[in-house]
Amino acid sequence: MFGLKKQMGLAAAAMAVAAVTANAHPDSLVLTPPLGWNSWNVFHENINETQIKEVADAMVSSGLRDAGYIYLNLDDNWMDTKRDANGDLQNHPKTFPSGMKALADYIHKKGLKFGVYGDRGKRTCHHYNSNWVSENGSYMHEEQDAKKFAEWGVDYLKYDNCDPAPGSNQEEDYTRMSKALRNSGRDIVFSICAWEYKDWMPKIAHLWRTTFDIGPEWRSTSWYRGVYEIIDANDKYWKIAKPGNWNDPDMLEVDNRNLTYEEQKSQMTMWSIMAAPIMISSDVRKMSDQVKELYLNKDMIAINQDSLGVQGHRISNVDGKQVWTKPLRNGDLAVALLNDNTSTQTIECDFADIGVTGEVEVRDAWQKKDLGKLNHVSVEVPAHGSVLLRLILEPVPREPFKGKAFAIPGKIEMEDFDVSGIGQGNVSYSDGDSENQGNSDYRKGTPVDIYEKTDGRIVIGYNQKGDWLEYTVDVAETGEYTLGAYVASANETSSFKFSVDGTDITEEISVPKGEGDDNYDDYNLVEKKVNLTKGEHILRFTVTSDWMDIDYVQFEGSGTARIGKKVAQSRSAGLVKGERNAYSLTGRNLGRETKKRSNGMYLLR
Repeated sequence: MFGLKKQMGLAAAAMAVAAVTANAHPDSLVLTPPLGWNSWNVFHENINETQIKEVADAMVSSGLRDAGYIYLNLDDNWMDTKRDANGDLQNHPKTFPSGMKALADYIHKKGLKFGVYGDRGKRTCHHYNSNWVSENGSYMHEEQDAKKFAEWGVDYLKYDNCDPAPGSNQEEDYTRMSKALRNSGRDIVFSICAWEYKDWMPKIAHLWRTTFDIGPEWRSTSWYRGVYEIIDANDKYWKIAKPGNWNDPDMLEVDNRNLTYEEQKSQMTMWSIMAAPIMISSDVRKMSDQVKELYLNKDMIAINQDSLGVQGHRISNVDGKQVWTKPLRNGDLAVALLNDNTSTQTIECDFADIGVTGEVEVRDAWQKKDLGKLNHVSVEVPAHGSVLLRLILEPVPREPFKGKAFAIPGKIEMEDFDVSGIGQGNVSYSDGDSENQGNSDYRKGTPVDIYEKTDGRIVIGYNQKGDWLEYTVDVAETGEYTLGAYVASANETSSFKFSVDGTDITEEISVPKGEGDDNYDDYNLVEKKVNLTKGEHILRFTVTSDWMDIDYVQFEGSGTARIGKKVAQSRSAGLVKGERNAYSLTGRNLGRETKKRSNGMYLLR
């Protein structure tokens, strides 16, 4: 969601890294982009049981499975044109005579997952385009088909967009299948193939096609889209991707006709940097060593599978010479250099232009080589070629928002979470979307949803499952404390928990539902007994069920005076006339200043 923009500093880069949630939506099936194989680009409609079993064997023997390519997905034409006497989808009797359950069992025994293809309309695309009389679409059969998929042992459904029923609604059709899969009793990855992105898709699916079908050319001369055209189109959706929700720029065309080696390598480079699902679609039973090396490159896979889940995006494009970046979980930065020209070009990248100061260790993924400490690169890149680098950055520690740890016993305002640093363990928040949905600029530059209530209180709202905030705290003495959280919700199912240094100190705590409808102003103080150890720690607040607001948390020891219910006040409370709060560029409260100024923002030295 957040990448590094040109001339961003490291503090801003930290904010970019911190903006990404760690939980999937609607669940946790694909927290990293799915890797696997799909039948369409190589075999099209001409698939059969023997061939698919051989592909499964090859995925194991070649090392693809162990490298992470675990999904084996059948595309169109595995099914018969007719449903059975019960109205169920059924396998084609000649090409898949043993049935789908038997095939799924074979694939599962290989340590792979099994995927199938379906369509939201009356017929699948191949049957529709062949003008066959067929009833293999899932329109108004969603619950029945999802249960059948679960019965067979299906792990992944690619759901196409052909032959929609007259008067049908695309969003409603896909939503029905999404709900049916969730109700099927089996975890099934839902992949929407509607040939373009729409805003409702992340709410119901794990991945969705952002573009029309890909073809085996750099730029298309036919009805499909070329590899570069797909790259260019997919880039505009980079902020949407996150763990559990992925933009899908379609399958690989590697090892198929027409593409040069450099173009094939560039597709791997760009699918890696864009955190795209990587679905091989070539005949892996007879791939060359050169192609196998592309698929199995560990550095490339690590960048694609990085758990931070940020989709890399284009930083610059000068005469077809492009620089792309992707922040990684441990604080490193992946960089792709892409040449869209028809001749070799020199591509230069000054690391300061992508937010990296000084010299850093650089590794070339395709060369599998460490390049040493550099502050820039200048590379001769072949026509339609690419370079994939990993910049290994030194960690920058997190800092308490107000410069020192919160004292316990005491009160913590939830909007005063730590200032993020760089690298693993130095990120202080995770939010499920890339924008601050609130109305306050109190922590401008973060996506945490901060609201100022009408009475002047600052609260954290729009909280969704998996969101979390962290605070550096200093516990005065080891012992039992009363934790009190001031919370509100319009739902009966909202909940949260607290942990210290990665260990839960509470179970899930329910949030009382406010009186009336959609009432997020009816706050309640919810209390729990917790045990804390003396010293400095990291306190984490985690949302465990959607849609709650939280104002503050307080800790009281047995010998401390009760803090009591918070008196509503604004951030300007306590300021005398002429005073104002001053903040650093990273959002830290630096104190107050009194110089008379007009309204606006100023840089103070």
